[in-house]
Amino acid sequence: MGKLRRYTRTMMAILLVYMVIVVGALYFVSGALARETTRTLAAGEAARSVQAAAALLERAGADTGLLREAVNPVINPSDVFLIILDAQGGVLALSDGAAAYADGDALAALTARLREEELTQLPASGNVLWAGLRTEAGTVLAGKTLEASNRAAFSFRALLRTYALSALGLTVVALFLLAWRIMQPVDTLVSAAQRMSDGELVEINEKLPVELRPLGRAFNRMSHRLSRSMGELTYERDTLSRVLESLDEGVLAVDRAGDILRENQAAARLLGGQNTAEYARVLSLLRKTGVQEDLLLQAGERTVLAVFRPLAAGAGALAVLRDVTEHERLERTRREYVANISHELRTPLSSMRGITEGLRDGLVASEEERRRYYELLLGEVKRLSRLVNDLLELSNLQSSPAAFSIEPVDPLETLYELHGRTRTLAREKGVELALEAPETLPEVLTNEDRLQQVLTILLDNAIKFTPAGGTVTLSALQEARYVRFSVRDTGIGMDEYTQRHAFDRFHQADASRGAKGSGLGLAIAREVMQRLGTRIVVRSKPGEGSEFSFLIRVAEEKD
Repeated sequence: MGKLRRYTRTMMAILLVYMVIVVGALYFVSGALARETTRTLAAGEAARSVQAAAALLERAGADTGLLREAVNPVINPSDVFLIILDAQGGVLALSDGAAAYADGDALAALTARLREEELTQLPASGNVLWAGLRTEAGTVLAGKTLEASNRAAFSFRALLRTYALSALGLTVVALFLLAWRIMQPVDTLVSAAQRMSDGELVEINEKLPVELRPLGRAFNRMSHRLSRSMGELTYERDTLSRVLESLDEGVLAVDRAGDILRENQAAARLLGGQNTAEYARVLSLLRKTGVQEDLLLQAGERTVLAVFRPLAAGAGALAVLRDVTEHERLERTRREYVANISHELRTPLSSMRGITEGLRDGLVASEEERRRYYELLLGEVKRLSRLVNDLLELSNLQSSPAAFSIEPVDPLETLYELHGRTRTLAREKGVELALEAPETLPEVLTNEDRLQQVLTILLDNAIKFTPAGGTVTLSALQEARYVRFSVRDTGIGMDEYTQRHAFDRFHQADASRGAKGSGLGLAIAREVMQRLGTRIVVRSKPGEGSEFSFLIRVAEEKD
């Protein structure tokens, strides 16, 4: 746009200079032309007057009276100075105003230049242009003053100056109108282009010159296509952003220069924020050319798998971040499971092998000793059977989607039955088993067998991890439309880590105390409660014991 304006101003300046030069040249040339024209006219008038006076001289001879009457103004209508001389050079007649030119020296100088019988144009003398003719009858001189011709030339130049200035002014106006006509549609197009560059849909509705109308229509088509393309790009960009933000995986991409192209919120969240060492490490690896590797990062308590891949055509690099904390925990649990189950199977099998080999080799002589060996062998078989049964139970709970049958159950009856059945085992361990419950409780909606199974698991664990002299309390209490069942002990308690993993498979709270178990009981209890629509809550402190509780909905009363 600036170039076009400068070009237009330059062309206008050139045209103005050209007009000034032309008008100035015409002004000066016209003055010389007017003077020359008036001189030519004056010379013609003087020549005609000379010829007329010469003819009169031939007819009148020396009749001076006739000559004087004739030269004013019969043969002198144009105020030409006439002087008629005889053959000897004496003055015969003068026109009015010619006396000043008839003195001896001036007249002699004029006649000296005349040629015989030939009309002669004499150079201007002062402000008068002369012509003369010498004949046998005498000499005729005619002079034409140049004042009139000079006035005519001046008037012509003044008129020409007026017309020239008017023409120059009209030319300037015309140039400005032309420049406006050129620049106005260009300004319209430039303004529309600037608005369109800002993302605005622009349509040129102003009437353009005929030669620019195809350009205006093409501009409108381009604007619509560009607007449609920008809309599609915006939609794709927003869709991509929504897709990236909906991912649980973090996505971080950089261009060839190392500047961040894309980043969703999950990326910073998984790495603990943008100011952490893990975030800086991922960004540093991304900025390395051609990086392609998988890396495990520890961001606080979270384990993150970072997968680095280069973008196509070397346009940058991409990192996909995945939270594998649970996967790593399950993998660790699987390894511990294999180790634990191997240990749990190896211990009874080793005992059974030793007992069987002793019996086979006849090392047991007495019947009483053999019966003791058989009892040991039976105990190991039962222990192995319980482990296999627990594994099958947990597998069935996790794989079968079938719901348990639900029916009204008397909670007090279940508590009394469990208390009576488990009290003997508790006494053998030196632990007191207490029961806390009101005299009446409403029926609850649950599966009685599964309820007894969960409470039995909780009681077994409580007795197992309560030292001799401690107390285990089985209780039930109504809370609004629920009944809370709980098992509380005064045992060794659990730290926070143990509480978080208490319901994991094969997790043993304190193996150093020699408590034997498969580590599957609490995992089975959690699965059962989840299938019954509730969950087990644990509260514990190291050295202060533990409490496991859950809520069961009260059955609706019938009218």
